[in-house]
Amino acid sequence: MSAVIEASELTKKYEGATKAQDVLALDNLNLEVMEGEIFGYLGPNGSGKTTTIKMLLGLIFPTSGSIRILGKEDIASPDVRRNIGYLPEGAYYPDFLKGEEVLRFYGQLYGLSGRDLEDRISRVLETVGMTRARKRLIRGYSKGMRQRIGLAQALISDPKILILDEPTTGLDPIARKEIRDILLRLRDEGKTLLISSHELLEVEIISNRVGILFEGVLQTLGTVDELLTDRELTIEVQKPDEATEKVLKDASIELEDEVADRVVLRIPNSIDLYGAMDICKNNNISVLSVAPRRTTLEELFVTTVSTAADEKEKAAK
Repeated sequence: MSAVIEASELTKKYEGATKAQDVLALDNLNLEVMEGEIFGYLGPNGSGKTTTIKMLLGLIFPTSGSIRILGKEDIASPDVRRNIGYLPEGAYYPDFLKGEEVLRFYGQLYGLSGRDLEDRISRVLETVGMTRARKRLIRGYSKGMRQRIGLAQALISDPKILILDEPTTGLDPIARKEIRDILLRLRDEGKTLLISSHELLEVEIISNRVGILFEGVLQTLGTVDELLTDRELTIEVQKPDEATEKVLKDASIELEDEVADRVVLRIPNSIDLYGAMDICKNNNISVLSVAPRRTTLEELFVTTVSTAADEKEKAAK
């Protein structure tokens, strides 16, 4: 498997009126996105994600470092640009156009015309499940339908790479799942997807690898399975009395998700399954179910960003 996006020591500094007002948006980023994977590119607002995307698209230029896309350093070449589909956050399309007219416009920008263009429009509309709405005006589209047309627009040139900025934000659960299924299908067809999103559960479900950025520095990089290996036990039990709750808390066992007469015990890594069961048995706690618990991407994100912020604050003192 080869890298289709390569960033080497990529740095971007925005100059202010004075040197003290300069902003280092990206600091020596080294990143590879592999062919045929979904890569989740994460970070809080202002971390440098949008700056990275703009440089990959050739909209702004790095202060230093280099970018290679599909093995080519000339990322502004027509061949490279034709092979990158981009869905911006909050994409806007004129309300007076029909869905197919939006796609026709973008297809013509890529040099498509005639039967080739019409065939391509039909194909991408089918891919995103919008064939029946192709002749409807954009003003009559729901937010989910607008996202689908945006995704169809990104696919119109049949690119090898898709760069998607917040593809599921603001959608209802059904629409999110439908978009998620489309993205997984595109990956299975061989396309490479770089997704920037704050919907961390969605990213966790579909990504092969993720990278977490904080203030221009890549803090964490790896596969989802590599990064989310920390496991804890959760045990659902009949709600204990106050005295037993104190015993559990003294053993560093957290009580959460209380519903009616049931509660979930979150067991720390320092206590194994047998130790947890002994604690329940010795305190006459009725066990209803036992399950392993993997650290979520959201928890990893919060921990990574908080640690990086703390380290920066200490270094500044």
